Amino acid sequence: MNSLLDRYDVFLFDCDGVLWTGLEPIVGAKKLLQVLLAREDKTVILVTNNSTKTRALLNDHVKKVLGFSMPDERCLYSSGVACAMYMRHQLKEGEKIFLMGSNGFSSVLKECGVEAVGHGVHEPMDLHSFSTFQPDPTVKFVVGGFDPQLTHTKMTKAFIYVREFGAEYICTNQDLVCPLSSSRLLPGTGAVLAGLTAALGHTGKVIGKPSPIFFDIVAREHGITDKSRVLMVGDNLLTDIQFAANSGIDSAVVYTGVTKPKDVTESAVKPTYCLNSVAELL
Repeated sequence: MNSLLDRYDVFLFDCDGVLWTGLEPIVGAKKLLQVLLAREDKTVILVTNNSTKTRALLNDHVKKVLGFSMPDERCLYSSGVACAMYMRHQLKEGEKIFLMGSNGFSSVLKECGVEAVGHGVHEPMDLHSFSTFQPDPTVKFVVGGFDPQLTHTKMTKAFIYVREFGAEYICTNQDLVCPLSSSRLLPGTGAVLAGLTAALGHTGKVIGKPSPIFFDIVAREHGITDKSRVLMVGDNLLTDIQFAANSGIDSAVVYTGVTKPKDVTESAVKPTYCLNSVAELL
């Protein structure tokens, strides 16, 4: 598979299930990244649908798991980072978002100059109290990410903003599960936001994978113009590989995460390459 290293100039890697699982590194991942980072003609970019980490925290995780940091944090993208960059260009002066998201996502938004309300713990409200709820008129978007503090009260406020006051609904991703370790999955962003999605009748505009908006943001920041020289490496057919297809780039699925060989056979979503692990790229 060494020919693949020469065939492409830009390598996009998903993280969980590709480079590591939780705090466990995937065999060969460290060596592969070191080889690519040592070459001036190659660009390595990590793209994860995890919206909870800032770039600095994501780089801390890289170092904790692989033993080294990425030399340029601009090469680290969570769906939260991509969403914050997207919102920065959508908001007019004085406009805000209503946020359903983690502390890390809130920090990313602040770093991008996006003003948010709604973050954090909301005191419970009884149903009749919502009849007097007064939304902030400067809120033009409701943004949803993984929110460990999401309650019925916060969800209802978000619903009112969208349904009654015309705020546009944006979400980081719709992943139903996320890996905690090689043996345990947790409900993901899509599951956490499922109540709001069901009430609204739609998922809103998705910024993270598989949306091509994510690729457009990465390409713009790194000046990527030749899609034929870009390879996306991931473990999930419905997010990573569909993301590549939607973005017009080649893809490689690895069998160290959620996808197994039979899944590729049965799926309408087909990768360009199938690998047992990223080690096969060496």
